[in-house]
Amino acid sequence: MAMAAAPATGYWERWEQRSFGWKAAIEFLHPFGRDHADAFAPLAPLFDVLRALPGVEVPPLEWLHATWLHLGFLRADDIMWSQVETFYVSAAPRLRRIEPRPVGLGGITLTEDGRLTLGVEDSGLFREARRQAALGAVKAHAALRSDSAMTPDGDTFAATIDLAFLDASASAHERVTQAIEAYRDIVLPDVTPTHLMLARLAALPEQHYASLDVVAEIPMLGAQHRGGYHN
Repeated sequence: MAMAAAPATGYWERWEQRSFGWKAAIEFLHPFGRDHADAFAPLAPLFDVLRALPGVEVPPLEWLHATWLHLGFLRADDIMWSQVETFYVSAAPRLRRIEPRPVGLGGITLTEDGRLTLGVEDSGLFREARRQAALGAVKAHAALRSDSAMTPDGDTFAATIDLAFLDASASAHERVTQAIEAYRDIVLPDVTPTHLMLARLAALPEQHYASLDVVAEIPMLGAQHRGGYHN
């Protein structure tokens, strides 16, 4: 299998630019590492190898997540913190309609932009969540319309989990390519998310995994949503 070419800049250099100088991101996501830590046990030997490689960063297990809709960044001309509550309050009635289902985790890929990703087979769960969130919240609707996965033929989104981040050196890419060879087709235990979540992700120059702060957890009730939801 051909090795992905090293990008011109490392992942965190690009994140600094994308995040307007390390502004916190607001995203709908699922915190797989936090809620399903045991599922990642088969990858522990790979994580140990990756941590020892120059130019490679492995996030803490509790950071591992799949973003299913990026809403924006906390900045004056994008999202104000006071608005965040309105996003999940507006989206929640629609998101509660979604039926929970098992999610498969497997298949490791080194991307061209310097990420090591784990595939997520969700049977359309997160595409449905994107659609329902957009129907409920104006900000989610705008975010979905501008999402690169939206095409004239519909939503092509496929969730992934970032397992590691590489700098721009060709040597890091070569070493990671070799390290993952035995894991490319790995299949982890299925998990079943029960909630859809909105979170604030903060990354800083000296602390790339500063905070994954889940600010709302919306239960997936499926047909039971008609009976209402009570804490």
